[in-house]
Amino acid sequence: MIETDGIVKRFGRVVAVDRVSFAVPAGSVCGFLGPNGAGKSTTIRIVVGAMAPDEGAVAVAGMRMEADAADARRAVGYLPEESPVQPDLTVEEFVRFRAELYGVPRRARAGAVDRALARCQVLDVRRRLCGQLSKGYRQRAGMAAAIVHAPRVLVLDEPTSGLDPEQVMEFRALVRDLGGECTVLLSSHVLAEVEASCDRAVLIDRGRVVADGTMAELRALGAGVHRVVVEAPGDPAAVLARIPGVALASNSGRDGIWTQCALSLSPGADASAAAAEAGRALVAAGTPARSVRIEEPSLEGAFLSIVRARRGVAP
Repeated sequence: MIETDGIVKRFGRVVAVDRVSFAVPAGSVCGFLGPNGAGKSTTIRIVVGAMAPDEGAVAVAGMRMEADAADARRAVGYLPEESPVQPDLTVEEFVRFRAELYGVPRRARAGAVDRALARCQVLDVRRRLCGQLSKGYRQRAGMAAAIVHAPRVLVLDEPTSGLDPEQVMEFRALVRDLGGECTVLLSSHVLAEVEASCDRAVLIDRGRVVADGTMAELRALGAGVHRVVVEAPGDPAAVLARIPGVALASNSGRDGIWTQCALSLSPGADASAAAAEAGRALVAAGTPARSVRIEEPSLEGAFLSIVRARRGVAP
């Protein structure tokens, strides 16, 4: 449903997007994940037709963006990081205006607007000016405008940025619900966002795709780099940094007398053996641990191990 083929975008001497190729299957909710400055937003703008690549090609819903731009853009609903609501229009007027831009027929327009407003839970503010809305309601109004024409592809760029925890949960539920009707590409630098909302992801770093697959496939890439988390008094990192298999020990927080210490293990190290050795080392040092646990492989672990390996940094 979305396909990019070797797209490149340069800004002067800076290569923001460097031969990026990926495909998003129809009906999936795909995360587009990377740190700030990785090239996510530039790639997204190219995918939705807001910016032309210097090299490469993009196809959406089977239409090439450069050859069938008008039809391809109508197949896409797009919500940028800052919702593009018009402050001097009411929510209903803004969504109706977007329906007109997308070519929704006049006789179907009122029904399409009502459905979009209801879907995004903004019926209660439909007659309020967009400029008077809270951040959460602006995002919902922007989403209603993005889906009013029933797009085949929905592209979201950092959609929960600035929302409170309750609003984030509501937005994630809406994204999962919409995933049953169209293909969703969700750009984010928040790993928890992608894990909670997506069934697959593309990982990008410094303008290049570094991994692409289902969530299970991506988590498996980090399975060789485990973490052991220990709670003990004092400064456990000073003791645990010396045990076999530990690449890095770092104290990350305190709870009264207890310090939490995270152990990043070397590739191939046995997590169970490292956890047992950590317990013995702390007992020998006279500061026995309150708890020792092994963290399961996560998308965060996979992403960090991939990026660190690519940059030549120890795990």
